[in-house]
Amino acid sequence: MHTLFLDLASHDALIACCDEQHTVASQSVHARIGDHEVIPMIEKVLAEAGWKFEDLERIACIVGPGGFTSLRVAVTFANVLADQLQIPSVGIHLSDLYQARSQDSEVYWVHSTKKDQLFIRGGQWEEPTLISLDELPTVSWMGELIDEHREVIKSDPVTLQPIEEVLPALLHSQKYDQEIVTPWYGRGW
Repeated sequence: MHTLFLDLASHDALIACCDEQHTVASQSVHARIGDHEVIPMIEKVLAEAGWKFEDLERIACIVGPGGFTSLRVAVTFANVLADQLQIPSVGIHLSDLYQARSQDSEVYWVHSTKKDQLFIRGGQWEEPTLISLDELPTVSWMGELIDEHREVIKSDPVTLQPIEEVLPALLHSQKYDQEIVTPWYGRGW
């Protein structure tokens, strides 16, 4: 299956073309990109894979958390492309991508959202949950934290497998459908 993967919102943002076993082509997205840059970047990755838009069979998109505009741009593009190509799509929560990169199920996923709040998943938090900074336990962690939150957690993040290595298996395990993908903001919006 030829799958286009879009992550425009996380620190390790990536556009990738994957089949069932390999990341065929990818490009890191390290800075905030303008709307006008998204399509040329995707076309470049498709060309590196030797694919055209018409070759795509599925689309996967990170739906959150992340920057409000970045999430909306990625999700909107994924929805429009899936609709126009009449192919299934899926939204993937960033914590699921991190879990796929971890080799330890006891590691907590954490993600800074405000100076005094963060999202957490692991242990008693089976789903990504918004908590206050003073609720943060001392844990082995992976994710994206601002410096003030790193100081509270007092440990370095665990080492993760490269995204390109785990992405094909993660994408293959998803349940794709014709439903509209929606952004996840984690606050009931």
